[in-house]
Amino acid sequence: MKSAVYDDLSLHYKLVVASGGADSASLPLVIVLHGRGSDSNDLAELAPLIDGGYRFIFPDAPVAFEPSPGMRFGFTWFDGWPAKRDSIIRSRQLLLVFIAELLLRHPTPEGRIVLSGFSQGGMMSLDVGFRTDDPIAGVAVMSGALYEEDMPDFAARQQTPVLIVHGDADDVIPVAAARRTRRVLEDQGLDVEYEEFPMGHQVSEESMRTVARFLRKCLVS
Repeated sequence: MKSAVYDDLSLHYKLVVASGGADSASLPLVIVLHGRGSDSNDLAELAPLIDGGYRFIFPDAPVAFEPSPGMRFGFTWFDGWPAKRDSIIRSRQLLLVFIAELLLRHPTPEGRIVLSGFSQGGMMSLDVGFRTDDPIAGVAVMSGALYEEDMPDFAARQQTPVLIVHGDADDVIPVAAARRTRRVLEDQGLDVEYEEFPMGHQVSEESMRTVARFLRKCLVS
Protein backbone atom coordinates (compact mmCIF):
# COMPACT_ATOMS: atom_id res chain seq x y z
CA MET A 1 0.00 0.00 0.00
CA LYS A 2 1.26 3.45 -0.92
CA SER A 3 0.32 6.61 0.95
CA ALA A 4 1.31 10.28 1.11
CA VAL A 5 0.13 13.42 2.89
CA TYR A 6 -0.42 16.78 1.15
CA ASP A 7 -1.12 20.20 2.64
CA ASP A 8 -0.79 22.46 -0.42
CA LEU A 9 -4.36 22.39 -1.77
CA SER A 10 -7.59 23.87 -0.41
CA LEU A 11 -7.85 20.98 2.07
CA HIS A 12 -5.15 18.93 3.78
CA TYR A 13 -5.45 15.30 2.64
CA LYS A 14 -4.04 11.81 2.76
CA LEU A 15 -3.64 9.85 -0.46
CA VAL A 16 -3.75 6.05 -0.42
CA VAL A 17 -3.23 3.69 -3.35
CA ALA A 18 -3.82 0.27 -1.87
CA SER A 19 -2.65 -1.46 -5.05
CA GLY A 20 0.60 0.54 -5.01
CA GLY A 21 -0.01 2.08 -8.45
CA ALA A 22 2.36 4.69 -9.86
CA ASP A 23 1.73 8.39 -9.25
CA SER A 24 1.47 8.91 -13.00
CA ALA A 25 -1.11 6.14 -13.50
CA SER A 26 -4.62 7.16 -14.52
CA LEU A 27 -6.79 5.60 -11.80
CA PRO A 28 -10.43 5.95 -10.75
CA LEU A 29 -10.72 8.38 -7.83
CA VAL A 30 -12.57 7.68 -4.57
CA ILE A 31 -12.89 10.64 -2.19
CA VAL A 32 -13.83 9.64 1.37
CA LEU A 33 -15.00 12.30 3.87
CA HIS A 34 -14.69 11.61 7.61
CA GLY A 35 -17.22 12.34 10.35
CA ARG A 36 -17.24 14.98 13.08
CA GLY A 37 -14.30 14.87 15.50
CA SER A 38 -12.22 12.72 13.19
CA ASP A 39 -9.55 13.34 10.56
CA SER A 40 -8.02 12.09 7.32
CA ASN A 41 -6.45 9.06 9.03
CA ASP A 42 -9.68 7.67 10.47
CA LEU A 43 -11.08 5.98 7.38
CA ALA A 44 -7.82 5.40 5.50
CA GLU A 45 -7.57 1.86 6.87
CA LEU A 46 -10.74 1.02 4.92
CA ALA A 47 -8.99 1.47 1.56
CA PRO A 48 -7.71 -2.13 1.26
CA LEU A 49 -11.18 -3.45 2.15
CA ILE A 50 -12.93 -1.63 -0.69
CA ASP A 51 -10.13 -1.30 -3.24
CA GLY A 52 -10.46 -2.25 -6.86
CA GLY A 53 -7.44 -0.46 -8.24
CA TYR A 54 -8.47 3.05 -7.22
CA ARG A 55 -6.76 6.16 -5.92
CA PHE A 56 -8.23 7.11 -2.51
CA ILE A 57 -8.31 10.64 -1.13
CA PHE A 58 -9.05 11.28 2.55
CA PRO A 59 -9.30 15.04 3.28
CA ASP A 60 -9.47 16.81 6.62
CA ALA A 61 -12.55 18.96 7.22
CA PRO A 62 -11.72 22.69 7.36
CA VAL A 63 -12.53 23.48 11.02
CA ALA A 64 -11.09 22.05 14.23
CA PHE A 65 -13.78 20.35 16.31
CA GLU A 66 -14.16 21.92 19.74
CA PRO A 67 -16.97 20.20 21.69
CA SER A 68 -16.30 22.44 24.69
CA PRO A 69 -14.07 25.50 25.23
CA GLY A 70 -10.41 24.54 25.17
CA MET A 71 -11.08 20.92 24.19
CA ARG A 72 -10.24 20.16 20.58
CA PHE A 73 -9.96 16.90 18.67
CA GLY A 74 -10.32 16.16 15.01
CA PHE A 75 -12.21 18.33 12.55
CA THR A 76 -15.78 19.13 11.53
CA TRP A 77 -17.48 19.86 8.21
CA PHE A 78 -20.27 21.90 9.74
CA ASP A 79 -21.65 23.21 13.01
CA GLY A 80 -24.75 22.06 14.85
CA TRP A 81 -27.39 19.40 14.32
CA PRO A 82 -29.45 20.20 12.38
CA ALA A 83 -26.55 21.61 10.40
CA LYS A 84 -26.06 25.38 10.30
CA ARG A 85 -26.49 26.58 6.74
CA ASP A 86 -23.49 28.93 6.62
CA SER A 87 -21.07 26.20 7.69
CA ILE A 88 -22.49 23.74 5.16
CA ILE A 89 -22.06 26.31 2.39
CA ARG A 90 -18.48 27.05 3.50
CA SER A 91 -17.46 23.39 3.31
CA ARG A 92 -19.41 22.86 0.08
CA GLN A 93 -17.49 25.61 -1.66
CA LEU A 94 -14.16 24.33 -0.36
CA LEU A 95 -14.90 20.77 -1.46
CA LEU A 96 -15.90 21.83 -4.96
CA VAL A 97 -12.63 23.72 -5.36
CA PHE A 98 -10.71 20.83 -3.79
CA ILE A 99 -12.17 18.27 -6.20
CA ALA A 100 -11.17 20.43 -9.16
CA GLU A 101 -7.65 20.72 -7.73
CA LEU A 102 -7.39 16.96 -7.27
CA LEU A 103 -8.30 16.33 -10.89
CA LEU A 104 -5.54 18.65 -12.02
CA ARG A 105 -3.00 16.85 -9.82
CA HIS A 106 -3.99 13.18 -10.06
CA PRO A 107 -4.61 11.54 -13.47
CA THR A 108 -8.21 10.28 -13.45
CA PRO A 109 -10.28 8.71 -16.25
CA GLU A 110 -13.09 11.05 -17.21
CA GLY A 111 -16.13 10.66 -14.97
CA ARG A 112 -14.55 7.89 -12.87
CA ILE A 113 -15.01 9.59 -9.51
CA VAL A 114 -17.03 8.45 -6.51
CA LEU A 115 -17.67 10.79 -3.59
CA SER A 116 -18.31 9.03 -0.29
CA GLY A 117 -18.32 9.68 3.42
CA PHE A 118 -19.23 8.60 6.91
CA SER A 119 -21.75 10.48 9.11
CA GLN A 120 -21.14 14.22 8.50
CA GLY A 121 -19.01 13.17 5.56
CA GLY A 122 -21.91 11.24 4.10
CA MET A 123 -24.11 14.33 4.28
CA MET A 124 -21.42 16.42 2.58
CA SER A 125 -21.00 13.76 -0.13
CA LEU A 126 -24.67 14.03 -1.07
CA ASP A 127 -24.59 17.81 -0.89
CA VAL A 128 -21.49 18.20 -3.07
CA GLY A 129 -21.67 15.17 -5.35
CA PHE A 130 -24.55 16.63 -7.34
CA ARG A 131 -22.97 20.08 -7.68
CA THR A 132 -19.60 19.27 -9.28
CA ASP A 133 -18.73 20.87 -12.65
CA ASP A 134 -18.92 17.47 -14.32
CA PRO A 135 -21.14 14.54 -13.27
CA ILE A 136 -19.51 11.90 -11.11
CA ALA A 137 -19.92 8.13 -11.19
CA GLY A 138 -21.73 7.74 -7.85
CA VAL A 139 -22.17 8.77 -4.22
CA ALA A 140 -21.77 6.36 -1.27
CA VAL A 141 -23.26 7.43 2.06
CA MET A 142 -22.23 5.57 5.22
CA SER A 143 -24.30 6.32 8.34
CA GLY A 144 -25.24 9.73 6.94
CA ALA A 145 -28.33 11.60 5.79
CA LEU A 146 -29.51 14.38 3.50
CA TYR A 147 -29.26 18.11 4.24
CA GLU A 148 -32.69 19.16 3.00
CA GLU A 149 -32.63 22.91 3.64
CA ASP A 150 -30.63 23.64 0.48
CA MET A 151 -30.67 20.61 -1.79
CA PRO A 152 -28.89 20.40 -5.16
CA ASP A 153 -30.83 19.82 -8.35
CA PHE A 154 -30.98 16.06 -8.03
CA ALA A 155 -33.39 15.71 -10.95
CA ALA A 156 -30.77 17.16 -13.30
CA ARG A 157 -28.46 14.21 -12.61
CA GLN A 158 -30.81 11.28 -12.29
CA GLN A 159 -28.20 9.01 -13.89
CA THR A 160 -25.92 9.31 -10.82
CA PRO A 161 -26.44 6.28 -8.53
CA VAL A 162 -26.46 6.58 -4.74
CA LEU A 163 -25.64 3.96 -2.12
CA ILE A 164 -26.88 4.37 1.47
CA VAL A 165 -25.68 1.98 4.18
CA HIS A 166 -26.86 2.51 7.75
CA GLY A 167 -27.04 0.76 11.09
CA ASP A 168 -30.51 -0.07 12.42
CA ALA A 169 -29.29 0.76 15.95
CA ASP A 170 -27.57 4.07 15.08
CA ASP A 171 -27.94 6.41 18.06
CA VAL A 172 -26.22 9.39 16.41
CA ILE A 173 -28.04 9.69 13.09
CA PRO A 174 -31.20 7.60 13.54
CA VAL A 175 -32.03 5.08 10.88
CA ALA A 176 -35.27 7.02 10.27
CA ALA A 177 -33.14 9.83 8.80
CA ALA A 178 -31.52 7.39 6.36
CA ARG A 179 -34.90 5.99 5.36
CA ARG A 180 -36.22 9.50 4.75
CA THR A 181 -33.13 10.32 2.69
CA ARG A 182 -33.87 7.31 0.52
CA ARG A 183 -37.48 8.41 -0.02
CA VAL A 184 -36.55 11.99 -0.89
CA LEU A 185 -33.90 10.90 -3.39
CA GLU A 186 -36.17 8.34 -5.02
CA ASP A 187 -38.87 11.00 -5.30
CA GLN A 188 -36.30 13.01 -7.28
CA GLY A 189 -35.94 10.10 -9.68
CA LEU A 190 -32.58 8.82 -8.46
CA ASP A 191 -31.42 5.21 -8.45
CA VAL A 192 -30.85 4.51 -4.74
CA GLU A 193 -29.34 1.31 -3.39
CA TYR A 194 -30.20 1.06 0.31
CA GLU A 195 -29.09 -1.45 2.94
CA GLU A 196 -29.45 -1.57 6.72
CA PHE A 197 -27.14 -3.57 8.96
CA PRO A 198 -27.34 -4.76 12.60
CA MET A 199 -24.95 -2.14 13.98
CA GLY A 200 -24.75 1.31 15.52
CA HIS A 201 -23.07 4.46 14.21
CA GLN A 202 -20.18 2.64 12.57
CA VAL A 203 -19.06 0.59 9.61
CA SER A 204 -18.73 -3.19 9.52
CA GLU A 205 -17.08 -5.77 7.29
CA GLU A 206 -20.49 -6.56 5.84
CA SER A 207 -21.32 -2.93 5.08
CA MET A 208 -17.88 -2.45 3.53
CA ARG A 209 -18.50 -5.39 1.21
CA THR A 210 -21.59 -3.57 0.01
CA VAL A 211 -19.58 -0.38 -0.52
CA ALA A 212 -16.91 -2.35 -2.42
CA ARG A 213 -19.56 -3.81 -4.75
CA PHE A 214 -20.99 -0.36 -5.37
CA LEU A 215 -17.56 1.07 -6.23
CA ARG A 216 -16.94 -1.76 -8.69
CA LYS A 217 -20.28 -1.10 -10.33
CA CYS A 218 -19.58 2.63 -10.65
CA LEU A 219 -15.88 2.59 -11.51
CA VAL A 220 -15.09 -0.73 -13.19
CA SER A 221 -18.23 -2.08 -14.88
